[in-house]
Amino acid sequence: MIEHFAHGPLTLSIAFLVSMTGSALGLLLCRHARLHSSGRRAAWLVVAAFAIGGTGIWVMHFVAMLGFSVDDAVIRYDPALTAASAAIAIAVVACGLLIIALGRYSTWKMLIAGLLTGGGIAAMHYTGMAAVESTVELHHEAVYVAAAIAIAVGAATTALWLALSLRRTAAMWPAAAVMAVAVNAMHYTAMLGVGVGGTVSSSVEGAHAVDLIFPMAVVTAIVLLLLIQTVVMAPTAEELRTDERLAALEARHR
Repeated sequence: MIEHFAHGPLTLSIAFLVSMTGSALGLLLCRHARLHSSGRRAAWLVVAAFAIGGTGIWVMHFVAMLGFSVDDAVIRYDPALTAASAAIAIAVVACGLLIIALGRYSTWKMLIAGLLTGGGIAAMHYTGMAAVESTVELHHEAVYVAAAIAIAVGAATTALWLALSLRRTAAMWPAAAVMAVAVNAMHYTAMLGVGVGGTVSSSVEGAHAVDLIFPMAVVTAIVLLLLIQTVVMAPTAEELRTDERLAALEARHR
């Protein structure tokens, strides 16, 4: 029997809070990115991708997987594939943000970015699932795979639209909650499609989830602290306009 909440509602609650926090920080960084010209804007968007893709999506996936177990089966994780899934999440979100936020906006750009990012998020999930090593065979039902991809595309498009359009800080947290619900829905829809076959091995290699928790928690904490510091230290729109006026005055007096 497959269990998705082996530790009760704890993993779901933590996964949701982590996803919402990463999404909110990412939205705040995207809002700041819009204050800059293309070069600096791209840099801010990449930082935002670490918040949304790395924390809001990938860390949520890993935390949720801590609740995954199969009766009488050993579950281990391939560290290389697990790290690759994190890189995919960050990369596809960065691509989506750069597509919609650089140059002139169009509906086609949003749709393309949503499809690319959503497909990438699904690829992240199934790369993470490919990292699972078990004494039993795990397979994925096609209907749930298709549903998960559809949810991922919808969630990604919504997230990109929010990143492009939100202006008020007060709106960031409700928007982040919507994004977290969508990301969790995608993950658990995909997991509902996981089935168990026969025994394939009496032993497996790879790292136990507990062995990955400490390094992941340390890295996540460091990244979150850096992102929070970045958001707090980022100059406001008024400060940027003041700097521009001072720079113009200095240029006139040279």
